[in-house]
Amino acid sequence: MGRILVITVFVYGLCAGPAFAQQQNDAPHTGARATLISLAAASASLQAYDTYSTLSAVRLGAVEANPVMEAVTRRPVALVAVKAGVAASSILASTHLWKQHHRKAAVALLAITNGMMAAVAVHNASVLHSMRESRR
Repeated sequence: MGRILVITVFVYGLCAGPAFAQQQNDAPHTGARATLISLAAASASLQAYDTYSTLSAVRLGAVEANPVMEAVTRRPVALVAVKAGVAASSILASTHLWKQHHRKAAVALLAITNGMMAAVAVHNASVLHSMRESRR
């Protein structure tokens, strides 16, 4: 079930870029826009992986390290909702920055949040691996 969720969110993130007719003055920003869309897809994917790995590790006996998220982690639906909200809010914030012509800030926002989530994902993968190894 968890793998299906991660794959679904990843594929959705790759396909979710809106279709648009490119105007002549947008040509220099096409590469940056593609970067923004890729970062948005990565953001959704990282949040989905965090959800999957957290729930998997908790099922195996791990404990949520973030005290703010501890209560939310006990309810899988709540965790999915919070993680979807976090992904959506960072993507929407970067989209707003982009539309306000703060293109570098939009890309930087997602790059920074993705970097932090990548660190969390690596930690979760390590914990999950350790939990699975200890069960053998």
